[in-house]
Amino acid sequence: MQGIVAKIGSARDWLARIASLRWTRVGGLDLVVPAAAILVVLNAIPQLGRDLWGVPFWLAWIVATITATAAILTWRLLWRRAAPAASPSGVAVPGRGRHTTELALLAGVVASWVIYDILFWQQTNHLYDLNVYLGSAARWLDVGHPYMTAAISSWPYGPRNDFFLYPPPLLPVFGLLSRLPDGPVAIGWTLAMVACTYKAYRYLGLSKIYSLVLLTFPPVTIGFESGNVAGLTFLLFAAAVKSGGTLIVDGLFKVQTGMPALWLIRARRWRGLLAGTTAVLVIVLVTLPIVGVDSWRAWWDGLGYRATSQAAVPALYGFSYAKVLPGGAYVALCVAFLGLALLFRGRRGLAALGLASIFASPALWPHGFVFALPAVLLLENGALVWLILGAGAFGPNMWLLFMAGWVGVLGARRMPAGRLHPLLGRDGPWPAD
Repeated sequence: MQGIVAKIGSARDWLARIASLRWTRVGGLDLVVPAAAILVVLNAIPQLGRDLWGVPFWLAWIVATITATAAILTWRLLWRRAAPAASPSGVAVPGRGRHTTELALLAGVVASWVIYDILFWQQTNHLYDLNVYLGSAARWLDVGHPYMTAAISSWPYGPRNDFFLYPPPLLPVFGLLSRLPDGPVAIGWTLAMVACTYKAYRYLGLSKIYSLVLLTFPPVTIGFESGNVAGLTFLLFAAAVKSGGTLIVDGLFKVQTGMPALWLIRARRWRGLLAGTTAVLVIVLVTLPIVGVDSWRAWWDGLGYRATSQAAVPALYGFSYAKVLPGGAYVALCVAFLGLALLFRGRRGLAALGLASIFASPALWPHGFVFALPAVLLLENGALVWLILGAGAFGPNMWLLFMAGWVGVLGARRMPAGRLHPLLGRDGPWPAD
């Protein structure tokens, strides 16, 4: 048994050494940064044929990258003149201590995000998910059916005709919002999700500047644009180290967002488990006289109809592997990832459960991949982190976040290193200090 444990430890050390990419340094030259830049460009090629207000994507990207790099270099020069000594505690200085090539990589990645976000927001069908919530809750208030009552063979006509997927206790909340003016609700909801995501980043240990920058990360921005509740569910997940009960509350939205609650048992966080369970029970009991027992039955039946409908309308799967794998194989892999995640303790185990929840999503959309961020931040090499965030920002490439996250989890623990790492100077996501 000790021999097996030793071999596993050795394998994890080997994986961590490979992922550190220290072996790519030739003399004083670090090949990771230019290689990362090239790979980010190659993975963004599908976007290069799109125009931004008549300007080709590639040209807008180059101009934005050069402009951002020059701005950061100027800021750094002015900062050094104004404060040649070390920066005050708690003040993050963009570009401080980084070479121009590293700044160009950072600027290029973020520029690609911002341009993509602008193109995405040029769509006309904004806040689809929010309108689903409001439309279905309004039907419920009017004694209609918020949940599916039969399988469908085509995508619902418009968001207000789509169906609620969350448990009944949330119906009164969205029912109240549905009776308020649309404009203020849309603005308030979007700002609330942005604030939740920012706060989640801060819980992970990111600085204020990095937390603001990562608000432009396309999977996150797509969640804002759709009006999805992902910002709140991610906040409840990220807050778990300080307040474990939030993981239980997360299960009020989707089954897969409640999966990380198993971490409370694994980590023996009994107080958080009790607090979260109590909170959910109180919410259920308080809303039960309002929503009724039948609404719970309708919700469960609606999930079954939704699963049946996915076979006829594959687009309902989104990016989920449930679309391409046989049912038995998909369930087996979900269980395997969950079991693997539960092998790890502490913060690493929580990050692994975030990954497992992504694969277990029967309908997976871009904003669901934000749960991979803590695991990606476990990677030691900062340039590799930005490579994954840059190359994994668009379309099916988002699965790179999931795969790289598992590398970060499975490798032996390494401190964040390299001037590019967003958690440099901390001991990883959810820092102890």
